[in-house]
Amino acid sequence: ATALLAQAMSGLGDPFAIHAFCSKGREEVRYYRVKDFGENYSSLTRAKLAGLRGMLSTRLGAALRQAGQEIIGQATHRKLVLVITDGEPSDIDVADRKYLVEDARKAVHELAHMGIDVFCVGLDNGGESYLSRIFGVRSYLMINRLEALPQKLPMLYFRLTV
Repeated sequence: ATALLAQAMSGLGDPFAIHAFCSKGREEVRYYRVKDFGENYSSLTRAKLAGLRGMLSTRLGAALRQAGQEIIGQATHRKLVLVITDGEPSDIDVADRKYLVEDARKAVHELAHMGIDVFCVGLDNGGESYLSRIFGVRSYLMINRLEALPQKLPMLYFRLTV
């Protein structure tokens, strides 16, 4: 999903970054830079992206806050963090599943106060309940079939940038 969207954005010449994350408790949130704003979308970037593997947990609120710090200094007319996720926020040190959903929701609101829009593409069939809670009913899109990605992501990008 990210590679398809990055290819479209690169072709249009729009500045973008690709970052990934995972967590292993509150004290170990790992944030990976696949492509920063000043870098070209190159074969090296595509290789880094292809090398990412899902692992550990999903402390989304922390990652959103980091993404906000990364994008706030960019000189663009619109600042947008696009999240592509395949599951509900979770982590090994949190028993209450609602806690991390609420933390991510709070992070989205914090970014909005900074003038940063957040939109999510969910690849989780059961994600409507937590995605609407975190991002709001108009700020997420569910894609239930991977085959639909090539046609939906470019349309999504144009919708977000108009």
